[in-house]
This record gives sequence, C-alpha cells and structure tokens, in this order.
Amino acid sequence: MKSLAFLIAFVCLTARLHAATVLVEAESFKAPGGWVLDTQFIETMGSPYLMAHGLGTPVADATTTVKLPQAGNWRVWVRTMDWVAR
Repeated sequence: MKSLAFLIAFVCLTARLHAATVLVEAESFKAPGGWVLDTQFIETMGSPYLMAHGLGTPVADATTTVKLPQAGNWRVWVRTMDWVAR
C-alpha cells in the first residue's frame, strides 16, 4: 500500500513539474555567433546541433531570446554530443 501511495504521489509531482515545459533548440538560435550548424550526426542526435569550430580558439557566443509564459525561476537544460564516448 505504501508503494502505491508513493507511486501516485510521484506521478502527480512529475506531471506538475513537466506541466510548463519550454523547449529551446540551440540550432534555432537567432544569433549563432561563431558556431556552425552541424548535421553530421543527425541520425544519432535526432536533429542538427551547433558546433564551435574554432580549432582551439574560442568563438563568439551563440545567443537568442526566449519568451517564457510567466515570471519565475526556470531551469535551462542544454544537450550536446558526448564526444568523450566516441
């Protein structure tokens, strides 16, 4: 019975946490800076992604503006290719 109550509470909490999700894909940034759109691993990643091609030299930041549905604290998640595993 405790397990069932925990499961129900977990599902309710998870649904609430994911209710206000905003997805921002880096490849759609308005100002890519010195980053380039790379489609080489589109089958692995599921979409193209931004890549810094500076060959050891820092490149300009990629930036964009995002409209959020309400004021508050937001968590930002960024995904990238796991280059170490390759």
